[in-house]
Amino acid sequence: MPMYLKKSALGLVLRLAFFLLAIFCSSAYAEWRPASTVGLTQAPALQLNNLTGKAIDINAYKGKVVIVNFWASWCEPCREEFGELIELQEQYGSKGLIVLAVNLAEMKPRIIQFLKGNGIPENSLEILLDRNSVIYKSWRARGIPTTFLVGKTGKIEGVWIGAIENVDSNIVKGKIEMLLQQ
Repeated sequence: MPMYLKKSALGLVLRLAFFLLAIFCSSAYAEWRPASTVGLTQAPALQLNNLTGKAIDINAYKGKVVIVNFWASWCEPCREEFGELIELQEQYGSKGLIVLAVNLAEMKPRIIQFLKGNGIPENSLEILLDRNSVIYKSWRARGIPTTFLVGKTGKIEGVWIGAIENVDSNIVKGKIEMLLQQ
């Protein structure tokens, strides 16, 4: 093999190793990050149809704390996180929390299959259909799952990049409870 090919192959391997290390390090310490992480302060528009075809608009939830989670059924961390999101909705829904699970580019039958296959009732969360990923892009999400925590005034109070693995932790609950009390 010519020397220039060996050098370019080595460079490619080193770049790939650096990229994987950067991803690992950024996800190793999961927490609520500031909205500036994605360059947002206020929640962008979000109006999508839910599984029944009803239009849901985030503006209808002013005065409530809203979690906006971007997910897909083929994403393993998203699948694992789904139960955590349901737990948050059940625990804090009566206190003013709304969880919006925004599905990326999947057809309704695939989502229903995912829910049924995992024993999840269709009405456990408000599942919204972002068929063309327009909302995902406007929210500047960075991969999936990505979760935004929106305060009562529409201000983005935190961004969680990667799966939320323990809703009982102070990191997760503390921020939500503080916003619910405001």
